[in-house]
Amino acid sequence: MTILLDPVSTASGTGAQMAPPLHGASHSSSSCFLLRLPRSVRRRIYLHLGVARWDGLPMLFDLDGSVSRSMMQVDFHGLLLSCRLIYSEASALLYSSNRFVIHYRHVRGPGHDVEPSLQPVRNLTASSLASLVSLKIVLNQASCHHRSEDEAGGECCDDLRFNGLHEPDRCQRHHTAHHDKPLRSSCSTAGPMLDEWLRTADYLSSRIKPGGLRLALVCDLDPQEADVMDTVTKVVAPLSSLPELKDCHVRLCKSPNAELTRIARNAALQACRTPEPPSSPSGPRILSLPRELRLHILEYTDLITPWREVMWSRRDRGYRYPAEGCYPPGDFPCPSDLHWHHGCQFRGCYYQERIWLPDNELWRGSIGCFCRLRHAAFSSACRCWAPPTPLFLVCRALSEDAKFVFFSRNRFVVSDSRAFNPCVAFKAYEPVRWLEGNNRLDWESIESGNWREVQPRAYPAKRFAASQFLREVVPADCLGYLRFLELIFQPYNHMCWPDDGHPALQDWIATVDWVKHKIRASSLTLRLTMAGSLSHVPNGPDRRDKLSRAQGKQVLAGYNRILKSLACLGGEDGFARFYADFAWPWKWTNWAYARREVLGFQAGQEWTKSKEDALNERAERFILGDRYERLSARGKDLEERPWMSLRRRPRSGNANGILAPKMHLYHEYADFATHQHRKKKWSQAAACMIAAAGLRIPAHSHSHCLC
Repeated sequence: MTILLDPVSTASGTGAQMAPPLHGASHSSSSCFLLRLPRSVRRRIYLHLGVARWDGLPMLFDLDGSVSRSMMQVDFHGLLLSCRLIYSEASALLYSSNRFVIHYRHVRGPGHDVEPSLQPVRNLTASSLASLVSLKIVLNQASCHHRSEDEAGGECCDDLRFNGLHEPDRCQRHHTAHHDKPLRSSCSTAGPMLDEWLRTADYLSSRIKPGGLRLALVCDLDPQEADVMDTVTKVVAPLSSLPELKDCHVRLCKSPNAELTRIARNAALQACRTPEPPSSPSGPRILSLPRELRLHILEYTDLITPWREVMWSRRDRGYRYPAEGCYPPGDFPCPSDLHWHHGCQFRGCYYQERIWLPDNELWRGSIGCFCRLRHAAFSSACRCWAPPTPLFLVCRALSEDAKFVFFSRNRFVVSDSRAFNPCVAFKAYEPVRWLEGNNRLDWESIESGNWREVQPRAYPAKRFAASQFLREVVPADCLGYLRFLELIFQPYNHMCWPDDGHPALQDWIATVDWVKHKIRASSLTLRLTMAGSLSHVPNGPDRRDKLSRAQGKQVLAGYNRILKSLACLGGEDGFARFYADFAWPWKWTNWAYARREVLGFQAGQEWTKSKEDALNERAERFILGDRYERLSARGKDLEERPWMSLRRRPRSGNANGILAPKMHLYHEYADFATHQHRKKKWSQAAACMIAAAGLRIPAHSHSHCLC
């Protein structure tokens, strides 16, 4: 919820002060009945009027006033004007308990445009500013920080969960009137804007409490401008005139820019009087350490992702780590009893300040997006994981160590889909065009429903994503480092599984033959996911409600063709472990739903699971051969995977016996407490080793098959 506040001071002009209280300076009990009450009772009255929340959570007040006439106004403005003592108490509570925002360019609605300024900040009295704990100043914003009724949500305009599929269109289509153009020094408004910011910073410098204010500054510049460095200096220079800040968030550009990010970081740290870590005068000495020790040090960098899992898919054509669905909107907060959800804090920093209330109402209190991955910005709240590219560029020896840690300590998941969700096959509206690499969408045809008429009748690509990953993505000399690999094939329909002569299948057979001499199969665990037992129901034109017996056998034949190609990597000297997760093709048919309903919830679920367990066992026996029984005795299956669990909202079972997955770790990482204890024990030693080395490392033989 966002509450917008008309300025406490209704006066205007430079140096304007608060309107005089109704009772002047009189503090006698006879002049104001409210003053006869105990202070604790008066505080409860202030809370009842909405000066602050009863639970202590901060509200967001807009110093510019209401965004539109339809917005509710505060109910305590008159209270602040009643008398000096009440104003002193209420304003201290107001400014010390809530967050405030002001936009240089503010519009009150149609016909209510006002001159751009930061005057409402300078209208605040010295006592109000002394109590102020949170202030965001938006000089110029090209995304995310637009002035709207839902600003407190803090959504990032570049968030793919809202934009859909690598599309900036959502922001372009819905926020056109909300954003500013990137600021250029040649713009006629640049000079007055920066002068206004300088005057405001000077006003704040003598009135705010040292170490008490969290300040956020947004000024999106044009990084292509020749004079951008002169402009950025004028933007960040006033910060140095302020007393020590409790925290500082600075954003200088909508798009990532290394130099502007560095300037934002330095300015924010200087404003908080945070000293830069000393640099080693003797240069890096990490290479003088034994390799085993170097590898242990590198394990405490971002080479290992927060979930120890990295995903590669056709859609992204690059590495990413799974972290979707653990925070709002639309999903429940991270379950506190699921230990590996500790990694959720390393993504979506602009959601971290959101709070769930006991009644499941979402209290939206984010400062907005200052993510260093999405923008040229710095914020102490941003701990988002980023690819540790610098570690691969220091020198050849350290690069080899970094590659070993990255490929051996993370689990790699390769998705064959171009959909946003790896559990579905054709979330794309035009699958053929998408799988050939065209990321553009025809929004008119989508909105008109034409996409539902497109049903793929053959596998629409010349290669599997797994072939691309093994041949082109992982360096050939690093294939032997892989310790865990999962290949996901989505729930394609019976026409889309490639037949024996399909180029994609022929290329896959050649890839397996090529890679078998480069991987260490005896050290590699492979999981082959065919649709997946927990995949989403196939959607759009690809529904399975009327799948026939013959068509289901075509799906199983598709499973077989891919599985048989892996036989050369199995046997006695083959994979360390092999797991199959195959979806029973008829699980989504109408008759299967009816059967589960007749059997009842629990029995129906067990019936479906028995079908898929039989498929999985036959596939695993085919690959592992005589080793299957031995490996099964040591632990038959892995637990659910982060990439899948994080995309499903916890919910109860339905009448058809379909449940959302339970969220657990892989069994080999289940003892999280032990892992954390070891990690804590090593962390201080690793930090000392890094400092001593002078290296600055950024944070964090059955022949039958299936049919």
